[in-house]
Amino acid sequence: MKLCKVIGKANSSVKHPGLEGLKLLVVQAVDDKGGGTGSMILAVDTIGAGAGEVVAVVRGAAAVRHIGKGDIPCDAAVVAIMDTVYVNAKEIYSKHKEA
Repeated sequence: MKLCKVIGKANSSVKHPGLEGLKLLVVQAVDDKGGGTGSMILAVDTIGAGAGEVVAVVRGAAAVRHIGKGDIPCDAAVVAIMDTVYVNAKEIYSKHKEA
């Protein structure tokens, strides 16, 4: 799993039939200070995450299994919304302290 921040959403009127009805989020990995790092990726959201939230993302076969819709073209899926994240005993994210 990877910690990522939801930085946007994506809409598509034409897509693979297996993706019908699924919400797509734009996410970016976070570093040990809670800041964005690396490139953006699209992830299927099955739990209702929103902009600015820190989420756990699985990639590859684990993402397809999580979605549970068989063999669909999916590389990443949001599997949890974080309430708090600590790194080296320091809080780097708290959903309750968001502005």
